[in-house]
Amino acid sequence: MNERIEKELNALAKRMKQEYDEILSKYNEIALSNSLDVEDDREAMVALTLTRNFVRGSLKGSKSSSGFGQNGFGFLVGIEQARDVQAWRRKTLQSDYESNPNTVFSEGRVAEVTLLETGSYEKSQIDGEDTDVKNIPRLPNSAIEVDENKWIVPIDNVKSFMSGDTNPRFGKPLPAEEWRLRAHFIGRQNGEIQYWSLGLKNDAAKNFNVETNRWLHLRALFNEERNAIYGIKNMTLESLTYNDTLDPEDETYVDTSKLNMEDLLSECMAEYVADLLELEDYHESNRETAGYNLVVTDGIVSSMNLTPNEKTGNRVLWVEPIDANYGFDDGDLPDSTPCWIPENVDIDFGIGSDIIVIGRTNQTQRKDEDGNYTDEWNPVSINLFGVMPRIALGTPTVDDSTSSDVDYW
Repeated sequence: MNERIEKELNALAKRMKQEYDEILSKYNEIALSNSLDVEDDREAMVALTLTRNFVRGSLKGSKSSSGFGQNGFGFLVGIEQARDVQAWRRKTLQSDYESNPNTVFSEGRVAEVTLLETGSYEKSQIDGEDTDVKNIPRLPNSAIEVDENKWIVPIDNVKSFMSGDTNPRFGKPLPAEEWRLRAHFIGRQNGEIQYWSLGLKNDAAKNFNVETNRWLHLRALFNEERNAIYGIKNMTLESLTYNDTLDPEDETYVDTSKLNMEDLLSECMAEYVADLLELEDYHESNRETAGYNLVVTDGIVSSMNLTPNEKTGNRVLWVEPIDANYGFDDGDLPDSTPCWIPENVDIDFGIGSDIIVIGRTNQTQRKDEDGNYTDEWNPVSINLFGVMPRIALGTPTVDDSTSSDVDYW
């Protein structure tokens, strides 16, 4: 046997707390089940790679078989960009305070802090009908300087969430940064496959780099009442394992040969499915609904411009209804719908491709020549979270054509 392989099998045996003969037996079993000849150096290394995957999956399975959280299996259909939810809030808060400090303070949105001659700080903060004043040893990192030796500190003034749960951070300083990411997951924790919203925070949100439309395993907190998954710090990100990297003999491996991603997407997200021809009506019907107008639709890519926008980093592709050429006079053909592509979404197909789009509908108000808003609205567009190609044609190209009118944007 190759000396390198023997050495690594010894190391894998120690990690599994097994005898060398046991891991060697598993190595040979994996090679046999994958028709690999261990006498051939190249095929022997492939067998070693599969053995590594088996050990990795086994170790993760043993770590997550008990304790905090639950194991889940499925695939991601869309991933929203990670964003610092405090950045816009801090900017707005500072502007509001400069305009009307008394109102912002009385609403409990900020605490005011001044530097004392002793070197400590005095904090003033609304507490019900009264103002609470106390000395504090230092400034929180979220403090914003508004004058010489004076700061404001953004405060969480939400007593309870829409769910009715009490907010444990009420009255406390908001963090200087708070990164959030939402992803859209089709999968199961224990029962039937369903749609889940996956939420991640801070480092997990910033470092989330996972492929869509690929079966995977993860460990997180599943809330069936809310169809929500919450990431666990130092666990969820580390638990992510693609199913196709596992040995078929691994106890966590799932045979997906009878599972169809498109069918599961349409079944589990049926309430969000809308035809492109009805997109305006769909968006209008959701205008007053709490949420963010999640939509699943499909169409043919009619054009694309993959040059990133200098300000937003977004690219754009246009999709038209699959049956757009049927039942319409030449002058009545429906316009293509612009889909804005964020930096985190990869495009590996070209014009003419048949795709399923997952995103959020958006509609902006028109402005007149002086920049004032009018009573008219621009056509509905889609902010893209994910794409599932049915038929991928050609390759992505930069299209500088102006035939599709997006001047309104």
